[in-house]
Amino acid sequence: MAEERRLMRSPKGMDLDITSRCNLRCKYCFQRTSPTDTANELPAEEWTRFCSELGDCAVMSVCIGGGEPFIRDDLPEIIDAVIENRMRFSILSNGGLITPEMAAHIASTGRCDYVQISIDGSCPEVHDSLRGPGSFAGAIRGLRTLQDAGVKVTSRVTIHPYNLGDLENIAHLLLDELGMGGISTNSTCYLGAARQNRDEVEL
Repeated sequence: MAEERRLMRSPKGMDLDITSRCNLRCKYCFQRTSPTDTANELPAEEWTRFCSELGDCAVMSVCIGGGEPFIRDDLPEIIDAVIENRMRFSILSNGGLITPEMAAHIASTGRCDYVQISIDGSCPEVHDSLRGPGSFAGAIRGLRTLQDAGVKVTSRVTIHPYNLGDLENIAHLLLDELGMGGISTNSTCYLGAARQNRDEVEL
């Protein structure tokens, strides 16, 4: 008799893209110029109700993304709704809008698995090539602000033609100088702004 497989009735984790707004204009952004890029977004009250539904479904963790989640002034309310419904959380960010107050709030919850900061170069010349002037300084500032507050930080490197020769230096910066336990990589996808800038962003 075949062994019966038991399936979960609801997902263990969920991705919540709470905004399509962003302080940067990265040339490979999957949101910008795509159908998901909209000025409309759910207010915190709606996210609070949704988090309650997720809690009732026994969802264990959510990953908060965007756009740039820290662009929302009501992000603490959304995080609080996650916590109140017994879930853990992570956040995906470019780092540029993270304040000491926000980092302290995240740390105070005791429920944050990590904040992922996108780092695409070991220096401004490389990182800013597709993300825009000043984005490297903002990312490193936000990263260190989180670390100072005791929040675990990780990073994902989007590999593209401008940083292929810098990957070893990026690893040294993130793992050795900034003390991350590990990093991940991906490549650009033919979505959003990357469709318009294909010759520049694709490997």
